[in-house]
This record gives sequence, structure tokens and C-alpha cells, in this order.
Amino acid sequence: MTLRLRRMAVRRSPTSNRHAMAAPIFDARYAFMDALNPLARNDATLLAARFGIYRERRLTGALCRLFCCAWMHRMPHDFKGRLAVVPDGCSELVWSGGRLMVIGPDRTAAFPRLAPGETVLGLRFRPGAALGWLDLPLCELVGQAVPLGVLRDDVRDIEERLAAVPETAARMRLLQGWAIREALTATDAPQEMESLFGFLLDGRAAAGDISSAFSERTLRRRAHDHFGYGPKTLDRVLRLQRFLKRARDPEANSLAILALDTGYADQAHMTRDVREFTTMTPLDIRRQLSA
Repeated sequence: MTLRLRRMAVRRSPTSNRHAMAAPIFDARYAFMDALNPLARNDATLLAARFGIYRERRLTGALCRLFCCAWMHRMPHDFKGRLAVVPDGCSELVWSGGRLMVIGPDRTAAFPRLAPGETVLGLRFRPGAALGWLDLPLCELVGQAVPLGVLRDDVRDIEERLAAVPETAARMRLLQGWAIREALTATDAPQEMESLFGFLLDGRAAAGDISSAFSERTLRRRAHDHFGYGPKTLDRVLRLQRFLKRARDPEANSLAILALDTGYADQAHMTRDVREFTTMTPLDIRRQLSA
């Protein structure tokens, strides 16, 4: 299936549309807020990974053919600020608002509008695995949240069953049970695409170093198909994830040293890149993640 999908205004703000999903590198916990905390202002922008209750579990068994982890994120009842979900190079299958959604990769921060008290459930696709299951290049889904029912005509039953389950844990079990059956018939993610993602995430290779196995044009096309954008953009996105991981440590080095440690040329380079992807400064992000 190759279709051009229009942006779905129901899910996207002027700059993005992802659900409140935490990045795969770090966990979120209860966000402590009070009147003296600047993060508690109603107009503040908060990293989704620092707000509400987030739980993530790595998957085993048959589900691993298609998904790498399952997660849930519960929104507070009283927050009126803006949640930012930063790019992580991943795509996800999400239950939110009474339906299953396919969340494509993002190039910039997303600012999802979720109902107070809503609990979002998600399954994160293994790197490179979504293309085979969706039969749709991921570049068609960049910056979009698409109802699974638009891509497939056999999901009404599972959506009705999920909607009928009131308890979060039971709903997640039902979702995973359905996903196992899907995973058993799914094609395996290409090993070279998983390797590309892993190398770049770990900072073990620059995007150009992977091109020895492919021509530059082939590598760019395959990266667009499996990740939504080319290897150079993927490299930048995953470098951001390395910064987020290191920024959580309250005893981490200065921002200048942090920039060098995570693969940026210098602090100014990091500031430009982080702002482009998140709309926030590295200092803002560090204050939130290390709080």
C-alpha cells in the first residue's frame, strides 16, 4: 500500500502531533510541582517524560518480532500547560481516545492535546519493523498520527473490545494478546536497519560509516522507508537522545562538556540542534530532567 496521507488536524498542533510518549532512553516518574516551581506554571512547556505517570516494560517472546517495549502514560487531572514529546526516531501503535493510532516518526517536538486524566497505552515498534507490518513507507507518516482503521479494515473488533475494558492493566493485556497474533505473521525487521539504528543510538558510528554496505542513494531510500527520514537526520535525532540520557544526571558535567560527550562539535552546536528539535534550550531540558 502506498498512499499519501493528509495531516490530521485532530491530532496535530501547528508544529507537531505525537502522543505524550516518553523517549525510549529514559523513564519518567511523578513530576513534583508546587507554586514555587517554575515548571508548575500553566503556560510552561514540559517534557512529557517528566510529567504524569509513565511506566515502560521491555518485551520478550513473540512480541519482540514487531515491538520492542510496551508502555503506559497517565495524564494528571489538573494540568493545563503544554507537553512536549521530542523526536526519538521511533514509531508506535497507541491506544488513545477510544481508538488505535499509528504514530509516525517526528522531525520536531510534538505538542499533543490529551484529555486530563487520560491513560495512553502504547507498543513501540522495533527499529525498522513498522514498514513490513504497515506495508507503508514511514516517510508517509512523518509528523502524523493516523487511525489504524485508515490503514487496515480489520481493527474494529479489537477497538470495541479494548473500549469495553475499564481497567488499564487488563486493557494492556488484551492489546498485547492481539499484538502477539499480529507479530507471529509479521516479517522480521531488516538486520541492517536495526544495526544502523543501534550504531547511531550508541554513537558508535557516523551515518556515513554505515554506507559501505550500500550505495548512498540506496541507504538514504531505505532509511526513509524504515525510519521516515535519511540517515543524517536519524543520526541527529539519536544524538539528541544521548543528550537527554546524560542530562538526567544531576552530577553531569557542564553543558560544554556534555555537548562534546554526546557528539556535538561544541555547546553552540548543541544549543542550535536541541532548539530545532525540541523548541527548548539544553539548560531548560537539563533543569527538568535532573529535577
